[in-house]
Amino acid sequence: MNRIEEAQIDHFFDVYWSPGMKDVYTEFIPKEMMVSVVDDEGWYEWKPMKGLLKVDDYRSIEKRFGATLPDNFINWHKKYFFADGDCSIVRLPESMPTKPLEKVIRNLDWYIAEQLIPHGLIPFADEGNDVGPLVFDTRNQTAKIDYPIRIYDHSYMGDLKGLSDVIFSSFERMVECLSHFLVETKERRQFEVIPEFYKIDPKGAGHTGKTYWDSCIEMGKANYEEFGY
Repeated sequence: MNRIEEAQIDHFFDVYWSPGMKDVYTEFIPKEMMVSVVDDEGWYEWKPMKGLLKVDDYRSIEKRFGATLPDNFINWHKKYFFADGDCSIVRLPESMPTKPLEKVIRNLDWYIAEQLIPHGLIPFADEGNDVGPLVFDTRNQTAKIDYPIRIYDHSYMGDLKGLSDVIFSSFERMVECLSHFLVETKERRQFEVIPEFYKIDPKGAGHTGKTYWDSCIEMGKANYEEFGY
């Protein structure tokens, strides 16, 4: 697998963040990250900041939980501090300057993760429809650069029957798909854009992941026909 390029990471954050992005204010928000006052409902506008984390910070977490995080994910996550990582179809872990690894730790520090990690399945993000966590599948993998990504249905309570097929062949390909998705959905419906993942990631989204993404497309079409969105 390839190492994610700095340009790919920067492109993702360029298309993810746009002026006017808001998050709910907490005491852990540094002033340097805020580009507005807190409004009457508790929201504020924010901007990404240059990250200061080191690879060793992530290695400490790996050691604590007996988990393995791929280099591409670490390089992506440590590049910036950012208040939110919700891309609609995937919710990535944010990184706040005052609590930069809190979400990464929370993804590993709960009862489902405790059951999955010994099997080499490492939770790192959330599926957009609240099915459960996205996991890196480190099983039968030799290179630590990147891993295939699956969804785990948390209703299975740790049983591996809740594990989906591979929906992205790697974190690098997922970032590429999400970057494309974030750009194109400014003008098009989600269900119109998702099929283009199949060409971007033919070994994952366009192969074993096609059943999952086809179901997302059909659900999106049904919602549009019934509700108009």
